[in-house]
Amino acid sequence: MGRKNIKRDELSSAIESCFSDASIQSKSELCSLWAGYGSIYRVQLSNGLNVIVKSIAPPKSDSVSNQRKLRSYEVEGYFYQHLSAKSQARLPSVYSIEHYEGPRFSFVLENLSSSFPDNAYSMSGKYLDAALDWLANFHASYWNYSNDDHGVGTDGGYWYLATRQEELEAMGNDNLSNKLRTNAKMIDARTRDPQFETLLHGDAKSANMLWKKSGNEITCAWVDFQYVGQGLGARDLAYMLCSSTNRSALKNLDQILHRYFTTFDQTMVKLGRSDHGYTLEKLKEHFEWCLLDYVRFMAGWGFWGNYDWAIATTGHLLT
Repeated sequence: MGRKNIKRDELSSAIESCFSDASIQSKSELCSLWAGYGSIYRVQLSNGLNVIVKSIAPPKSDSVSNQRKLRSYEVEGYFYQHLSAKSQARLPSVYSIEHYEGPRFSFVLENLSSSFPDNAYSMSGKYLDAALDWLANFHASYWNYSNDDHGVGTDGGYWYLATRQEELEAMGNDNLSNKLRTNAKMIDARTRDPQFETLLHGDAKSANMLWKKSGNEITCAWVDFQYVGQGLGARDLAYMLCSSTNRSALKNLDQILHRYFTTFDQTMVKLGRSDHGYTLEKLKEHFEWCLLDYVRFMAGWGFWGNYDWAIATTGHLLT
């Protein structure tokens, strides 16, 4: 990841770094990044290629939130540049990762929307199966990743306890919040089991998924790798099911976890890796504690998605 201090348009510079023989024909802003940290653009090039540029220009701030966001973009750049090619799950190809003084960043990425043109925000049926398969393949790809250089997070996701002390303090005084606050460290400890850890996507919600229908088959690709880091794959599963899964599909939780585990196991065999005796029963145990940990986060941040299902599913862990 090269560090440069340039004064001209950084988007143009990022394009030139990987397409020296092409110029920008047009660009359009697809969306702004959370909290005013930049924008994502669709860029049409003179060579006929259509690419995505994620342009990150953080505000100056010493807040905990700002430091967390800055770190997330450093992680995303590292993942795209050094690790993304190892994924068995579909994600954008990477053309260039640029890091400027500030710090500011520009990621030039494959535009997946032509190959995966559909959206699905409340998943069930084959859409949910495809998302589960994607996660299982992703987790198998990075099983027991060492992260010796701390290029990605030592804790995947954005809602783990160490980085959410403000939310812990913001909990109310109702019975559930009091139990969660009292047991927060114990819950956090139960979401860790190093021999069975992998790299997480970290923000496993449907807004980060793109879909393709081919006959009766559904496949998906994922974007947004800001919160990649080490942890139990069940943390991604818990977040995805709570945030982005149709309520009716959750009646078959055992079937959902079985689907994920079967795909994970098949991919591990394909890759010739040992899962150190990971079992479906162990996955279910991990899942319940990770889901309860997400309930802990929501209790201080705000409840959303299938929160009542999550509370009902994990309530027995606090008795």
